[in-house]
Amino acid sequence: MRKPKEREDLLYQNINASAFCLKRRSDIRSRLVDGELVVLDREAGFIHQLNKTATYIWEQCDGERTAAAIADRVCDVFEVDESTALSDVLEILRRLQDLNLLENTEDANKNRKGVSYHV
Repeated sequence: MRKPKEREDLLYQNINASAFCLKRRSDIRSRLVDGELVVLDREAGFIHQLNKTATYIWEQCDGERTAAAIADRVCDVFEVDESTALSDVLEILRRLQDLNLLENTEDANKNRKGVSYHV
């Protein structure tokens, strides 16, 4: 049985995972090299290398899918349980957003008035 704090964290993750859609910045360029994605951010002057899981999540960031929807796909593709997938997806999305590689989609979020979300 989960401890109350674990249940609270999982609930928080599930609420946030359904509250936003992110998409790749349109000015970012990427290329698959030796099975890993290389992402070029000319604006910031950085090159990022993504592992297989991060590459899959990056490719799902089309502005149409929530983190929860991406996590569902990660469960199927990588054969992991739901809470692990959701935790990993949220962590990778946080990192990508911290690097300013993703942007929020206003259209996806405009009907969610009053919902606060953090990535």
